Order: sequence, then structure tokens, then C-alpha cells
Amino acid sequence: MAETEMGCREQRWSLKGMTALVTGGTRGIGFAIVEELAGFGARVYTCSRNEKELNERIKEWEIKGFNVRGSVCDLSSQDDRQKLIGSVTSAFDGKLNILVNNAATVALRKSLDYSLEEYSFIMNTNLQSPYHLCQLAHPLLKASGNGNIVFISSVAGIVALPMLSVYSATKGAINQLTRNLACEWAKDNIRTNTVAPGGIRTTVGQDQSADPDVGEAYRDMYSRIPISRIGEPNEVSSLVVFLCLPTASYINGQSQQEIAKISMAEAEVSSRESRWSLKGMTALVTGGTRGIGFAIVEELAGFGAAVHTCSRNETKLDECIREWESKGFRVTGSVCDVSSRTQRDKLIEKVSSTFQGKLNILVNNAAAVVSKNCTKVTAEDMANTLGTNVEASYHLCQLAHPLLKASGNGSIVFISSVAAVVALPTLSFYGASKEGCSLIPGALNQLTKSLACEWARDKIRANAVSPWIIKTPLLDASLAKSASEQRAGMSRVVSQTPISRLGEPYEISSLVAFLCLPTASYISGQIISVDGGYTANGGYTANGF
Repeated sequence: MAETEMGCREQRWSLKGMTALVTGGTRGIGFAIVEELAGFGARVYTCSRNEKELNERIKEWEIKGFNVRGSVCDLSSQDDRQKLIGSVTSAFDGKLNILVNNAATVALRKSLDYSLEEYSFIMNTNLQSPYHLCQLAHPLLKASGNGNIVFISSVAGIVALPMLSVYSATKGAINQLTRNLACEWAKDNIRTNTVAPGGIRTTVGQDQSADPDVGEAYRDMYSRIPISRIGEPNEVSSLVVFLCLPTASYINGQSQQEIAKISMAEAEVSSRESRWSLKGMTALVTGGTRGIGFAIVEELAGFGAAVHTCSRNETKLDECIREWESKGFRVTGSVCDVSSRTQRDKLIEKVSSTFQGKLNILVNNAAAVVSKNCTKVTAEDMANTLGTNVEASYHLCQLAHPLLKASGNGSIVFISSVAAVVALPTLSFYGASKEGCSLIPGALNQLTKSLACEWARDKIRANAVSPWIIKTPLLDASLAKSASEQRAGMSRVVSQTPISRLGEPYEISSLVAFLCLPTASYISGQIISVDGGYTANGGYTANGF
């Protein structure tokens, strides 16, 4: 059984047998993406305008044992784009699993100083080119049966940044294009997501840094980053790769911010393995004996973490611990009702004792739900729900702070809900969620952002994962007892999900684990929906696209 679990997990976290096209892959973020994809087993094709640089990179990748090919291409040229896809079609026998639209250009100017030529060139390279490549690649992505598009956008497409008005406009358009393609092409088994980096250490823009206005703008921007440093390319490439993995199969329509010798090859592999491992780390997962919590415990333990969990049900807890022992996982547990302040104190004391005063990961998963119309929610309902879902999570963060800080590498993940992103009706069949009152996940999402900023100086990151309807035993049992009207409601909301199915617990747990990995070290303060594209949709059914 343990071997089966391991095999399944290895398949979910592998790109072996898959194919990828990465534009602009010879330097910076693009170079890191090519290496990350190839490191996970994908066959990669890339392009560059610089033939000499392209050939040098391909030789370097050959030495590292990566399967990478490439061709010269000016992506601002429509003819070159068509030739590129022709080469990819030939190289991969008409099938493509992954398209990463990375290539872009930037000119740092005040808005009044852009010429028409500069405007047109930036728009063509950053927007028209990736749009056209998606059109050209669509038949290949569809033919693969498992297509993934990832756009490299920018935080400049989300917030206003100085000297970047035209660049920002292209990235804002890319973010919206992501949502449209996520909905329109889901029926073709193609997912679409965007990664939006902040300041990343690359050569882009360096030739313009001598301008005093530009230098001042950059210094001001970097001073506002809670983690107090600029990011590294591999902190972007890791998220790109995660989004392309089978284990991320329910993430769709999301725009996520970030804020050559043989010995060299071995060092690269070693570095990559350490970035994608939780060996030596410790974790606390509340409510870990069923559903999403159970999957999170297994995913973290599968990556090598020592995990402690809790449950109100001692019998169920003991059963789970025996099961985890049989799988070779290091998991301990204790009985705890997280709605009790006294029991929360005892829980953290137990965790501190178990892990010698250090904790790397806190996953606030345990929750209670009230599925009523707002006019029917009583003061007692509100107190119980807030106590379990918000006060407990907040208090556990306070109690765990010294342990997280002592670890030198702390990560908090809240399990929130898409109910904080879009308004949802009361759904009594949705028993395993926080949908009953959307203010609860709204509070957790804002708490995530506050802690991400306030505790960054203590080397603690905070993020939230917002699931849609997830298939759990509790949901199955609830549906079995539901009236036909409620089952019809379930069918209706699923029909409005571009990936027309319910999510699986592992599709939540995989993102939680990823956010806790060293390779996700520049992701903080993010609210990430795992919803099959539901929040990107405008209320249309899948057939509407």
C-alpha cells in the first residue's frame, strides 16, 4: 500500500513524458524555467533571437543531461512565430503539454515620454505575440490531452508601478487573457494560469538603470518588499513548474504574484532536490484526520516532514496514526478541540515538546461551518463559527510564532475558501467548507496579508489556499442525504466550473505542500484559489464558452 501511495505521488509530481515550449529561455527567468521543467523530466523546446547564446545554452543543457532543443526566433515577427510552432510540431510529433509565454520587453519611461514606435513594439512583443502563440499552439495542446499554458506576467499588471505604464498595460491584458482562456479552453483539457513576479534578479532593465529617475523608482519599489530582498529566477520557475504538474490539475485561471561540468550537473540536481524537499522540517496541521486535512498530512509527510496533527475524535486519530505508521510517515497526534483556548495552549505545548521548540510549518485547516441565510444566523452560530475558524487560527498563529521564528524558516498556510472571492448562495450540501458565511474566509484572507507583512522580518511567510467544492467523504455523505433540489444545486455550480468536476483533496494538499517548500521562498501574502477556474468565470456554464 505504501509503495502504491509513493508511486502515485511520484507520478503527480513528475513531468516525465511531457513536452514544453518556453519562449525566451536563454537567460533570466526563462533560463530558470527551462532548467526546472527539464529537471522534472520534460522535453523542452525554447527560442531566442540570439543564435550564439542559444547554441551555448543548448550545449550547457546537454552537459547537465537535460533534453532541450531550440531555434532562432524573433517573436515580434508573425512569420517567425509560425515557423517556431512548425518546428515544435515536428519536434514533438504534433503534441505539446506545456506552453510558457515568457519572452517580453520593457522600456522604462514616464508616460509622456513613450514614442509610438516604443508603444507598438512593447504591445506586439508582450501581448500580440503570446496571444498568437496560444492560437497556433492550441491544436498541439489539445492533442496532448493535458495542456497547460503559463503566462509570465508581472505585479505591474496588478498594481501601478512607476516608469512602466505601457508594460503594465500589456501585463494587465495578459492577466485577463488568462481568465478567458481558462474558461474557454477548459473543455479541451487545457488549463491556463499566470505567474506575476515582482522584482527579480535578472539583466532586464540593467542598461536603463543609469537614468537617475529609474534608479530612484527601483530603490523605492524594493524598499517596500516585506521580505526585504529581490527575488531569484528559480523562485519564479518553481511556481511555473508546479502549475504544470499533474498534481496542480484543479488550478485554472489564477494569476499568482511572486513577490558545465558533470560536477556542476550534480550540484544542480542536489540544489533542486533540496529546494523541493521538506526533510528535516516540522509541521502542525489542525484537523488532519479526514478530508483535506488528511491529504495535507500525507503530502507533507511524503515530502519528508515530521508532522503533528490533532482531532477531537481520539478513536479516529489513533486509526489514522496507525495507517500513517504503516506507510512509513512520521506523524504524531493529540486530541484537541481547537475552539477551546485552553486546549489550543496545550496543543502548542505538545508541539513544542515534540519538535524541540521549533516549528517550520503551521497549517490552519480545522473549521466549522454554518449553512444558513444571513437573516437566519444566530449570535450563537456566529460565536461558534468565528471561534473555530478565525479566533482559533489567529490564536494558534500567536502561540506558534516563537516556534516558527526559532526554526529560521517558518511558513503559515490558512485553508480559506473561494467564498471570500465571489459571493455564493447558502449551500447546505457543502458541509465540509467555510461557505456558510463568506466573512470567515474574508477575515482569514486579510489576516494572511497582515501576517505576511508583519512577520516577514522573522522569516515567516503566510499564504492562503482557497478551495472550491472538494470531494471528501463528508461531502459524499451529505449529498447522499440531500434533497433533489440540493443535488440539482450541486450540478448547477459544477456546470459553472470550467473544469467540469469537483476537486480532489490532493489537489489542495499539493498546493499547501508546495507553498511550504524552500523553492516557494519568495511567495508570501498570496490567496490562491483551487477551483477549476470557477472564480475566473463570469457565471457562464461550461457550454457558454
